[in-house]
Amino acid sequence: MTTRVDAREMLDNRRFGAYQWAIVALCAACLVMDGFDVQAMGYVAPVVIREWGIAKEALSPVFGAGLFGMLIGSLVFSALADRIGRRPVLIGATLCFSVCMIATGFAQAISQLIDWRFAAGLGLGCIMPNAMALAGEYSPRRIRVSLMMIVSCGFTVGGVAGGLITAALIPHVGWRAVFFVGAAGTEGRAARAAPAAPGRGRPRRSPAAPTVRDAPNVERAGIESLRRGLAKASRAS
Repeated sequence: MTTRVDAREMLDNRRFGAYQWAIVALCAACLVMDGFDVQAMGYVAPVVIREWGIAKEALSPVFGAGLFGMLIGSLVFSALADRIGRRPVLIGATLCFSVCMIATGFAQAISQLIDWRFAAGLGLGCIMPNAMALAGEYSPRRIRVSLMMIVSCGFTVGGVAGGLITAALIPHVGWRAVFFVGAAGTEGRAARAAPAAPGRGRPRRSPAAPTVRDAPNVERAGIESLRRGLAKASRAS
């Protein structure tokens, strides 16, 4: 027996399950580290200025490079995620700015800071729109806005946590450790996201909903099984 199933309607009508909570939590964690890294340079700037004996204005290009990288990353990698899936793009972006945070910690000159903050900005700019989109795709309509707002708060949480961590680390181990700690947290998150995050997000509804066999089992299988079944049926049609 074959039954036509509308993925969007089923997602909206089903109970919000553990798999969906895991996706939302991972997206929120992405924004926590995003907020941490965006604010980190600002927190360590006074120490860098004093240690390197430079003027305050000398760091302006460093901040500008990071923001410009975020602009480019959000434009380029959001479109790429629509084509190849959000999981590989998010994981790639996470690893990108993790490496750049480590490199920032080893920087010895303003020019190096500019280069690495721009490269980190590419990854950071990719993370926010794609994490928000992924959370929205896996959220039922009735609570979608609330969940996306919760996920977006991760950015602020990361910024606040960055200030606390910076205050604790700098007096004892210096400003470079702030970036090393941030990189370690980012790599850990990427390792958790790799097996859990979906590939292309929630399937989009086509004019004629795809056919899924054994529909009664779909109710028990969960969102991930439904996604795979719909994707397989779409390729077969």
